[in-house]
Amino acid sequence: MERVGPVDWRVPLRREQVGIILLAVAGLCYHKWYKWEAYRKMRRAFAKGYDPVLALASAAVYDEQGGLVPGRVVRKEQEYIQKIVNGEISGEYLLLMGPKGVGKTSMIVDAMVNNQADGCAMMEAHEDAEVFRLRLGKALDFEYNEDSFAGLFSRKDPREAGPCLDIERALAKLEKVRRWQLRVEVVKRVDDWVRGIMLQVAISFRKDRGRPMVLVFNNIHFVHDDPEGHALLHMLQQRAESWAQAGVCTVIFSSDDFHVYRHLKKNASRMHVLSIRDLTPLETHTFLRGTHEKAFPEDGEVGWNESWRIWDLIGGRLSYLNRVARRKDMLEAAEEMIEQEKEWLHHRLGLIPDHDDDVMDEQKVSSCSMLLFQHFAKMAEEAEPLLNRNTINSVVPSLGTEEALEGKVMKEEEETLGQQLEDDLVNSLTPEMDPFVSYREARVIMTRPDYLIDHDRHNIVNINSHHQVRPDSRMMLTVFRRIAKEEGFDQDLQDVRDRVDQIESLHRTAELTVKKDDADLGGFLRLRVGEYRKEHDKPDADSDGGESGVGEVGARTPKVDEEEDARLV
Repeated sequence: MERVGPVDWRVPLRREQVGIILLAVAGLCYHKWYKWEAYRKMRRAFAKGYDPVLALASAAVYDEQGGLVPGRVVRKEQEYIQKIVNGEISGEYLLLMGPKGVGKTSMIVDAMVNNQADGCAMMEAHEDAEVFRLRLGKALDFEYNEDSFAGLFSRKDPREAGPCLDIERALAKLEKVRRWQLRVEVVKRVDDWVRGIMLQVAISFRKDRGRPMVLVFNNIHFVHDDPEGHALLHMLQQRAESWAQAGVCTVIFSSDDFHVYRHLKKNASRMHVLSIRDLTPLETHTFLRGTHEKAFPEDGEVGWNESWRIWDLIGGRLSYLNRVARRKDMLEAAEEMIEQEKEWLHHRLGLIPDHDDDVMDEQKVSSCSMLLFQHFAKMAEEAEPLLNRNTINSVVPSLGTEEALEGKVMKEEEETLGQQLEDDLVNSLTPEMDPFVSYREARVIMTRPDYLIDHDRHNIVNINSHHQVRPDSRMMLTVFRRIAKEEGFDQDLQDVRDRVDQIESLHRTAELTVKKDDADLGGFLRLRVGEYRKEHDKPDADSDGGESGVGEVGARTPKVDEEEDARLV
């Protein structure tokens, strides 16, 4: 039998040491791999390829042959946005402003479709910071370290720091991705003579990534206009400024409301603001002709007169035109939309002439707002001769064809009329077609400037980067005009303002009630209006009142001089 010697105690210790070392090395390797994987996934988020959103957008933009769908209007701002998305313009970040439904998101998506979202990512903003965090992580393909095995070792949960810090962490990771790519490019250019395959990767990278990436925050106005929302906007703006200065990433903000511009303007040095407006009458005609004919081919071509009447009612807002163009009777659909909008405005800002004092604040908002709406209605009425349909109808028939409408005919008279129609009425929205007042004038008209921002938030008026206040749409202007023409509107508005003044006057009036005692034998009460002094204190019960200027009710004292008597009521 073999003799077993004593077991060396150092053997199991060495085994434990080796196990700990292997575990530490594995942990370090996993940590390095996880960071590399996070960079790879974020690079993949900006890679050129298939995206479900872009696939759906492509179906709406292009037909089966690859051409634009009928009725698709290419805006004049599209070229600039396309250059931003393609990375041809760097050193600045962009703020797209415009009313809801004017086509801001459509232009960004169209630009992303044209280059297959190569180097571009887009996210929808949200009013909840936690949802904002999740959407940003989805857009950047970043999990905020939540899928890491580091949690098995009792590592602090990254989400405990709050959503704002997570957003900052994601943006910092995005910045590291760009730095890592630049560093890899330099290394590959130095080492390409050794490893030939790296040369192809470097050429591919310079072709695909030799420009700034683009990150789009759509509908950023959903972020609340409060200190917490301002902190989030400020954090995003700081990153946008630094990235624009370095030329590594271009940020695009899209907003419907003025408060985003008002907050970003304070610290902006590289921000470019682009205001988007509604379609012109000619663009509206192009859109309706293609979209309506596609939905109802049996109706034939949409005439200019019908397009003009629709534009005169609801304007060139894309969201409105989409709804109208898919109805058999477009004019009837436009009238229904106007009536719905008018009833909504009455629901929100309707006048109550004989209102109770409990709703005085609401009626104060309504009356001040109606003053501005009435002013817009008067401006539109004054511009009516320029936009009279009879004038347009007398010009258009003489042109005869669409080429004549665009001023391309050869006859001199038709050229003159067509060019006048283009310059004055079709290709530009003149102040007569789109009335506005300055922010300063709107404050004077309303007498309350604090209501404008709230109306802009509810899409009643629109404020652009030039501080011009205009109706949110031409349909809203039509609503203003019809409300101002309602029977008794001027009298109701004046009655509401008088009632508000009356209630405010009552609130400023103090009422004094004196209860008469049964023992009162008809004495009188003396009141002093003026400064209260020590000699006016009530005397003690055991004193004779000789030191007081005012004695008991019904008694006069010799201390009251003539000057004091003159101030008694």
